[in-house]
Amino acid sequence: MASHPAISATAFPALSALTYEQLQQLYVKNKAELTKHVNEAMGVEEKFYGGHDWFVRWWEAPPHIVLQQQQQQQQQRQPQEPSNGSSGAAITNLAISNLAQDHNGLEHQTIPASEQSEAVNMVKNRFRRRLQRFNWVTGPQRQPDLERVLEGSGFSCQEEEPVMCADLTASENFPDNLVSFGGVGGDNAAAPSSSSPSRLSTLADLQAAGAAQNDLRRFLPPHYAPLSPPAGLLPEGVVIEPTSSLGIIGWVSAWAHGAPECDVLHWTKVYARVATAVYRDQFRMFAARRGSEVIGTGYLHCHSGIASIHSLFVHPAHRRRGIGRALVLYAMQEARAMGYQVATLTATAPAMDLLKKLGFKEFGAVKLYTWYPVVLPSATREQGRKYAEEQQRRQKQELVSLAEAEAKMKEMEAKDAEDEDWEFV
Repeated sequence: MASHPAISATAFPALSALTYEQLQQLYVKNKAELTKHVNEAMGVEEKFYGGHDWFVRWWEAPPHIVLQQQQQQQQQRQPQEPSNGSSGAAITNLAISNLAQDHNGLEHQTIPASEQSEAVNMVKNRFRRRLQRFNWVTGPQRQPDLERVLEGSGFSCQEEEPVMCADLTASENFPDNLVSFGGVGGDNAAAPSSSSPSRLSTLADLQAAGAAQNDLRRFLPPHYAPLSPPAGLLPEGVVIEPTSSLGIIGWVSAWAHGAPECDVLHWTKVYARVATAVYRDQFRMFAARRGSEVIGTGYLHCHSGIASIHSLFVHPAHRRRGIGRALVLYAMQEARAMGYQVATLTATAPAMDLLKKLGFKEFGAVKLYTWYPVVLPSATREQGRKYAEEQQRRQKQELVSLAEAEAKMKEMEAKDAEDEDWEFV
């Protein structure tokens, strides 16, 4: 894959030159570009709706993709008899959970307050007819009015996570050459195979093609020559290095630790297509590896003048050994080598202390809201409406009763968390 054409240094703004709002806008532009590439790799379609001076843009999975994944997941499940309820009011949710529906959504959009109810109801009604769930991500700026409209329309907040940024020009954040690139670089690197994992149909095919070559990388430029890590940074035998097309199966298997085979196959195909379609200087996957085993993952997405770090994950058996910290530093080092001056990421709460030590500061938060359809094939519309209202009432009661317990759990998690007991999204 060709490198991106040369970019002027003025395209990479300094963190000190950005206002709070400008940084949030760059984060949104970067995320929108990444979402576009991921959804296009999946075959998801972009849709628009709006008025004269506003519009809302979202992504939705075509019905044939949803049906295909439903069939794949049903094949992995044991057949279950449908439950029978009393008075003909049994509830059967036909909107089977599948990864295609995870691509139904929109992110970080600003809608005039007077139009928010119309936009939210339009989306909800559209996906009610499609019998599919829908995700709506707010932030990183505060959007309390939109959040109230979403909650009033049946959306529930599934996650709230901080977004953070770091100055890559600040030498105190990290010294030079902290992380080993590992393996063999430069002219000795193995050339990629002509076979593309994105064209293979089963997880077994992907494993057969990549298991023996997970440590192979693309043909890399000279600056990827191997470096020796300082003593104590990584456990003995662990290296961090770029991920090749053939190594994506190992990367996804580690990142999606414990996920069903169909999930691993899905994301392997998606990331393989993105990696081959996007310039290397824009999208770079990397992994921590011990021998042939991938034990940590991450990737960089560079766009709109900033470098965004994603999918940092350390296998539970290898946490608290400095690998997560090294993955963050590796990503920062790669971004700085390309000329970027600002790095951003979305973090979980337990990782906040570690990231602050690496120079990251919070500049907003993102919230994931999800709407779930309720399908009633044998009940009347009125029964469905009453059922949905009852479910919402119970959810609100549970949220109130669990609020104190959840706050206590978060306090305990933050207290018990050590450097590596975390993962990023």
